Amino acid sequence: MTPLRAVQLGLWALAALLFVATVYPFVATGPGADDAAPARRAAAPLLVPSVADLALPPLETFAETLKRPVFTATRRPPSPLAALQGQAGAAAPSATPQRTGPNGDKLLLGTYLLNGIVVASDRKIAMLKHLGTGKALRIGEGDTLDNWQVAAITADAIVIRQGDREEKVALGERR
Repeated sequence: MTPLRAVQLGLWALAALLFVATVYPFVATGPGADDAAPARRAAAPLLVPSVADLALPPLETFAETLKRPVFTATRRPPSPLAALQGQAGAAAPSATPQRTGPNGDKLLLGTYLLNGIVVASDRKIAMLKHLGTGKALRIGEGDTLDNWQVAAITADAIVIRQGDREEKVALGERR
């Protein structure tokens, strides 16, 4: 017998032994097994949680989580000074302040971050976030935002007007 043939026979014998060891517990305790077989342990009852167990805690318990913006790298809210920068203690500027958001994004009116635009058939909606308060806003064409009229919303930009002044911000536009 060659050494290769001896290894093959050994592997077949090992496979047969493993098969018997796997199948034996099912065959020995199956129907028709004699009464001398050890009694099977009763399975632990299946515990189904009640509706009260699945209820969420009150929203107030998540206050710290709600304060931290999900889509900001630092997960820290903007500082109050950053929200008021360029607006307190001085006369209103003739043009909108040129501020940038946390990731360098150009801000709409120096305060709103353009998060997204939805265009569905004849309805166009821009989704904004006020950096001072963190409040999310949805505006459409013709709506008013801080005394500015939303003139146009395209698939990738929003245009607002106040008198002869106009501001356009594109999605993902960086300064």
